[in-house]
Amino acid sequence: MRKLILSAILVASSATMFAQKLDAVKEKIDSKKYDEAKKEIDKILADPKGQKNANAWFYKGIVYTNLGMDSTKTDMDYKGEAFNAFKKYYELDPKNVMGTLDQNVRMFQLYEGYYTQAVKDYNANNFAGSFNNFKNVLAVEEYISQKGFTYTGINIPAFDTALHLNIAATASKAKMEDSAMVYYQRLADKKIKGENYIEIYQLLVDYYIKKGDEANKAKYLALGRELYPESDYWFEAELSPVREDKAKLFAKYQELTKANPTNYYLNYNYAVELFNYVYAGDKKPADAATYDPMVEVAIANAVKANSTPDANLLMVRYLSEQVYKLEDQSRAIKGATPDAVKKRKDLAASVNKTWDKLVPYAETSFTGYTGKKDLKAYEKGNLKFVSNVLIDYYNMKKQFDKAKSYEDKVKEFGI
Repeated sequence: MRKLILSAILVASSATMFAQKLDAVKEKIDSKKYDEAKKEIDKILADPKGQKNANAWFYKGIVYTNLGMDSTKTDMDYKGEAFNAFKKYYELDPKNVMGTLDQNVRMFQLYEGYYTQAVKDYNANNFAGSFNNFKNVLAVEEYISQKGFTYTGINIPAFDTALHLNIAATASKAKMEDSAMVYYQRLADKKIKGENYIEIYQLLVDYYIKKGDEANKAKYLALGRELYPESDYWFEAELSPVREDKAKLFAKYQELTKANPTNYYLNYNYAVELFNYVYAGDKKPADAATYDPMVEVAIANAVKANSTPDANLLMVRYLSEQVYKLEDQSRAIKGATPDAVKKRKDLAASVNKTWDKLVPYAETSFTGYTGKKDLKAYEKGNLKFVSNVLIDYYNMKKQFDKAKSYEDKVKEFGI
């Protein structure tokens, strides 16, 4: 019996001494003597018995949080130690007695400390440091949200869009592309949408194209197109990987234009690509005959999607090429045999027919360019070209007044 009584006395005495040590730590905290408080709390937590005491961990969290606010303390990650200490406290005291008495302000102080340092690092161009601190802000924020803590009406969002953007942006500035994409991906997976958020989806698509990750490229391409269907970027993202292989490029264009017949950007660019491939070079490609029949159809589809002066001009250029081709064929026929005469006559009729087909496109293009207030340099060049075509046509038809009207109109533009 005496042994039991003595044991109980020793336990009580030990508990009293332990409580006194914690009171001493609290006094130093209240006096803001954090270095001294650190020495005391470290001693307490070096003892296995002390490690089982929830309040000891709570005090460590307070001490280390405040030391972490001191920019001269660089020998260790004080705020990280504080965060781990608080988590240990909540584990040992599910009722959160100490935290409740403090209105859980300590976790919010830790949050603010990380955030303040992240901003300081960013302003000092220490982007890697800013990234790490913003990442820690998120870790604390998610823990606060998980626990359901609030402080004086401050509520942590279930998903903090602005914070994720900050983390991704600082990682990008620190040249940590892989890390940045982790957070851009989280944002995209939430399907966030807004005027300035389209770039998130574009960055992810470009990143996964570069990585050769077809599944993720397709995933974020589909998400981006779903949220921003008006953007033409998604077409370019599918076309850019095959630009160096014309056969693959044209096959992809055919696939996309078939699925998007009313998209002007797509149809016009396809028409330009085809026209330039077949007609723009000094030497025709070996497979020009394969793609030549597709050119007029592609241009007509672009005009149908949107009858712009540029699209109509492209048809004028194409039909002009057909005129030149027919005239070359006629000049190549020699002699005055009935057969030769007939062939030249038939070709002349085809030339006139092609001219007549060309003119409505030329007039539409001319009207479109002259209807603009301020022409860009390339548009002035296009206007000059189409006006010359119309002037030549009406002079050929001996409609000289009509030809002169185009000459006078184009002079108004200083061309």
